[in-house]
Amino acid sequence: MTAPDWALLQVSLRERLEQAWREFAGTYVDDDGRLRPGGRPIGRDGADDFLEAVFNWPTLYSVGGSPELLEAGLRIWRGVSAQLEELGLFRDGFETGYDWFHLGEGLELFYGLCLADPRNPELVDAVTRFAGLYLPDSPAGNYDPELRIIRAPHNGAGGPRPGLEDELPRFGTERREMRTYGLPVRGLPGIESWDDLDSPGNAERMAEAMQHRFGSGDVAVNLSVVSLVTLAWLLTGEARWRDWVEGYVTAWMRRAADNGGLLPDNVGADGVVGGEPVGSWFGGLYGWTWPHGIHSLLPAALNAGAGLLTSSADDGALQLARGILDAVRSQRVRDVPTGRAMTMKRRWSTHFGDEFDHELELWPTRLAPDGWFDHQPPQAAFPVWLWWHSRRSDDLRALDELRAAGGWDWSLVRQFRDKEEAGHEDAWFAALRDGDVERFAADLLTVAHGQVDERLAALRADDLASGFDQDRWQRVNPVVTEALVMTAFGAPQALYNGGLQHAFVRYFDPIAGRPGLPPKVAALVESIDPERSVVQLVNLGDDGVETVIQAGGFGEHVIRRAVLRDVDTDEEQDVSLEGGSRIAVRLAPRARARVALVLDLHAGVARLR
Repeated sequence: MTAPDWALLQVSLRERLEQAWREFAGTYVDDDGRLRPGGRPIGRDGADDFLEAVFNWPTLYSVGGSPELLEAGLRIWRGVSAQLEELGLFRDGFETGYDWFHLGEGLELFYGLCLADPRNPELVDAVTRFAGLYLPDSPAGNYDPELRIIRAPHNGAGGPRPGLEDELPRFGTERREMRTYGLPVRGLPGIESWDDLDSPGNAERMAEAMQHRFGSGDVAVNLSVVSLVTLAWLLTGEARWRDWVEGYVTAWMRRAADNGGLLPDNVGADGVVGGEPVGSWFGGLYGWTWPHGIHSLLPAALNAGAGLLTSSADDGALQLARGILDAVRSQRVRDVPTGRAMTMKRRWSTHFGDEFDHELELWPTRLAPDGWFDHQPPQAAFPVWLWWHSRRSDDLRALDELRAAGGWDWSLVRQFRDKEEAGHEDAWFAALRDGDVERFAADLLTVAHGQVDERLAALRADDLASGFDQDRWQRVNPVVTEALVMTAFGAPQALYNGGLQHAFVRYFDPIAGRPGLPPKVAALVESIDPERSVVQLVNLGDDGVETVIQAGGFGEHVIRRAVLRDVDTDEEQDVSLEGGSRIAVRLAPRARARVALVLDLHAGVARLR
């Protein structure tokens, strides 16, 4: 065969990343897994930043990275957990108490390890302990089973943790990095703008108001805990985890239905939406008004919907995200974004480059008593993930309409790096719709190679003598996985604020007895249409190989029929199957094949095994 460019780029990227993670580890990781140079963040914040340093390393292993990479990820998880325990940020391996916007970020490494090594008893024990913190009988007391609420916005191993800080939070004009998000509590007499915080006593009054408003009751961002409890169900199969997911998520579904279909962002300590301490259905911590709006609410809603779908094959909770998207879409405007104030302006200008100076569709991201505000370009990841999970025609139609009206070229693979190691969902969706996946894959994998170059250069220029910087490790992590996930798994990168890495297909090496592709094999998901899902496999090696294809990241889909076609000879094998989620494919040396699958989505029982 003549090897396609995307296959050469995918295999060479995996090989490069094997060297890159070793260089990172040699620079920043002690023998016991702790990160250097060490230090302590201020207040409750910052534990997630340590763990985010290598959050996507297990994903690389699951695609085909080396066993040494898995062991390195486990060693860092153990070492950093001990490091954070000594700093007072962890207790028994879990955060003492913080919000699930950050808890979700910090758990991405742990989630990835569990998906990569689901039979590891250490990880199974940790999952059940961590998820158990939210069971009704947990001594931690995080969950009220009668009201079906988590009792505080900050929660964890120490139980519901009152307020935002153990002392009065620092919130004044010196917190300039927060100015772009505006006042966290509005309507305080004498504090109508950020500059009013300079007046004597106003910063303290704002801090006191924050401690009260954001200090108790449930908030919608807590829905991201569903990923953790769903993971416990995937690993153990115990009904108590599935039942908890159903009970907690359906309570929020009822609250949204009672609110005209729109997810409220808080529930009072008495179980009443908008009760004490917030006093309105919007205005809670990481809710509609402050600080991020839909950029914290939509990941939580999607995580909840995915968790219920995974554990119970019930897609009803996806309506939580659909309701949010419908609401903000109805308030869209068209404008040139360069002239507007927005909280994520730098991000979008990097994304769109020259197109940022053109008229784009802008959606509001936040809601205040005086109406919708903070209009920004829509983040394609959210509607793409909704459609990916639901496969509903109306969700697909909404994406097609956004592509047609958005004002930017969706087919262009842009060169940028987001903290989330994501952001190319629009180009991936366009390639699937246009039947142009091979070109897209080559372009995205080329961008990924460039990102490795940039991060390695930053790593080599880093001066560790400059002291502790809790964000430095994220900035220089040279492992990039979005391109591998989109091309091989047929899915976007996991939602960064606490999402599990779902996949349309996963692979297993039956000879090595582990997840992932064999070393010289590349894979490309060309179609995710259940009636004809197509996976292309390329063996670049000089030896024959066997790989197992699994339908769904957790084996949740059932393969009814498979057609294997040799791309070079056009020979076909047509196989009907009965109830299985896996097939084995043997590839000759230097062979290229397409496997077309006819699937029943969510007809199997999701499990990690």
